[in-house]
Amino acid sequence: MKRYLFLAACVAFALTVGGCADMLHPAGTVSQKQAATYKPNNQTPGNAQNETISQAPALAVSPAPQGKIKAAILLPLSGKNATLGQAMLNAAQQAVFDAAEANFELQPRDTANGAEEAAHAAVADGAKLIIGPLFAADVPAVKLVAQINGLMMLPLSTDTSLADRGVYVMGLAPSAQVERVILYSETRGAHTFAALIPSTPYGTLVGEVFRKIVTHEGEKLVDIEFFDPSGHNLESSVKKLAEQRDSIDALFLPESDKDLKVVADQLSAAGFTSARTRILGTGLWDVPDVGRQNPLLVGGWYAAPDPTQRRNFISSYAVAYGSEPPRLATLAYDATALAAVLAKNGGHYDEAALTNPNGFAGLDGIFRLTPSGGVERAMAVNEVTQDGARVVDPAPTSFVIGKK
Repeated sequence: MKRYLFLAACVAFALTVGGCADMLHPAGTVSQKQAATYKPNNQTPGNAQNETISQAPALAVSPAPQGKIKAAILLPLSGKNATLGQAMLNAAQQAVFDAAEANFELQPRDTANGAEEAAHAAVADGAKLIIGPLFAADVPAVKLVAQINGLMMLPLSTDTSLADRGVYVMGLAPSAQVERVILYSETRGAHTFAALIPSTPYGTLVGEVFRKIVTHEGEKLVDIEFFDPSGHNLESSVKKLAEQRDSIDALFLPESDKDLKVVADQLSAAGFTSARTRILGTGLWDVPDVGRQNPLLVGGWYAAPDPTQRRNFISSYAVAYGSEPPRLATLAYDATALAAVLAKNGGHYDEAALTNPNGFAGLDGIFRLTPSGGVERAMAVNEVTQDGARVVDPAPTSFVIGKK
């Protein structure tokens, strides 16, 4: 079952997933013609579902250049990170199957033995756009190669500090998540805020954003407590907050996984309840069973991309590859689908095409690239339940043109 992307009147594109092609080989190149030969798992002509998005009114576009339009994707396809790299490539190949036409070619390049060497190989093979690399440490070397050769790049890193002109970091920026959840909580009556934040680079970043937004909005900042990730001062930090808990409407807790449970349990033991204090988080909470594992968080809010399209992608990926994709896989899908759609409509991988102010609609919701290398994303607000999470304030479906 293949879904077709369409060019909307505003030149935004929809990256919707429906296909579940068999696993492709990590080496070599992948084109739409090749991908189409792989049949969806568990489908026969008698039970295949026809899920086709109709063609929107087309705009006049420049004719595509003769021959293949090539984009390279740089990932660790061997070595200790090969499992993650292969999963990202699987997602990218699904995007080729779903979005590309015959003039587009995706070129996987292994960064395990050096991202710079992989970038040079991609350029030598005619790549006009570089997707990746995955790790922040590899971005500077690839950036140099890209700049020397006049290419744009879409790193799949979550380190948004690497953004620069022509370097559009596709990772989910935590600052937008913090702003979204605080502003939403204000509309629901929260006016006094506090935070319990790990002393990590991530914690430092979101802590500063939290402080700025709360003070800018004119709300009361009761306290911000930082604790060592090792936990040795966590108890004292929780105690300080507990002494002020009756004056805290909302408590910001940007933690995840096992550490989130430890911190939430300590807060509960110190007398915090969801009935009195709304717990706020970031996209780190966007994991299955977060409410079941952390009862204090039930009723809490966090901002993250709208999960609707991602759920469809997870299902089709699991059918195709036998396991659920890592959270970062949607970045590879969206970046590749973006490259495929631009190839379909002229193959212009330049700043004007990439930074269309209308933006694009991907698996993680609408997003747009800015000239400075930032990626703006529309976030939904989710409420934690005992069975997972539900959207309580949907993400916007369009950007305000002229505001970046």
